[in-house]
Amino acid sequence: MSLHHKDRLLRLIFICAGIVLALDTIAFARRMSLFRLPGEMDDIEMVRRGGYAVASELRRSAREAGVSGDSAVSDALSSLDTALGLAASPADVARALSCEARNVEEAIAAARTGAVGPAGDGEEGTLRERIRELQEEIRALQDELTVIRERAGVAELRGPGMIVHAYDARNGYQSREIVHERDIKDILNLLFYAGARGAEVGGQRIVAQSSIRCAGPVLLVNQQLVPVNPVVIKAVGDPDALKRALTEVEGRFERDGKRLEIKVQALVTLAAFSKGRT
Repeated sequence: MSLHHKDRLLRLIFICAGIVLALDTIAFARRMSLFRLPGEMDDIEMVRRGGYAVASELRRSAREAGVSGDSAVSDALSSLDTALGLAASPADVARALSCEARNVEEAIAAARTGAVGPAGDGEEGTLRERIRELQEEIRALQDELTVIRERAGVAELRGPGMIVHAYDARNGYQSREIVHERDIKDILNLLFYAGARGAEVGGQRIVAQSSIRCAGPVLLVNQQLVPVNPVVIKAVGDPDALKRALTEVEGRFERDGKRLEIKVQALVTLAAFSKGRT
């Protein structure tokens, strides 16, 4: 198998792996009903087709190298087909491409080396190095995907931060003495402006589609009833910056007889957003 074909194959595997990771994020968001794609096909079938395209390219490369009849190559290709067929999610397809496809490449390189002699050793070493580089790229993409999920609110987020308890005025009945949705929104806006990486109200993770509204004496967040008096707000970010950001609203609460209780925490855990979670 020529270096040109190997370069093309590695690029194809890398592109497919990147597409699979992106589609995995889309599939996750779809399962959360965050959006829909017009005329969409089944996610796993879409990425599985890409995986089979890689397998087809590997078979063609084995034929061109004259090693398609080698038992190790045949076994590796069969394992790749099995992994793709059993894949239950786009992430499973990505793992098959990063592991099983690598095994096929190594089997082809080993079989070709055995066929042509020691002259292929340098080429095989180059191929192995490029495979390692590809694996590093995939790991970097997976790390980036984790950060994106955390920021989007669809994955649990942990880190230093603060917990805020917002209390109504004692025996207060006037509108300004009660914690309203606008107070919660003000607090959240200030926290995010101060660099909060994520926030949660009454156990409900705040995402781009979140809603916060009062319905009489109750507070609804993400259409779910949350406890009041106090309303508990959690945020992950620089504790000092977050605390400074609430200085003004804390003073306003005090003037109206309400109270903000702010506690800095070394570790705050925010649950992942889940539609309909109570």
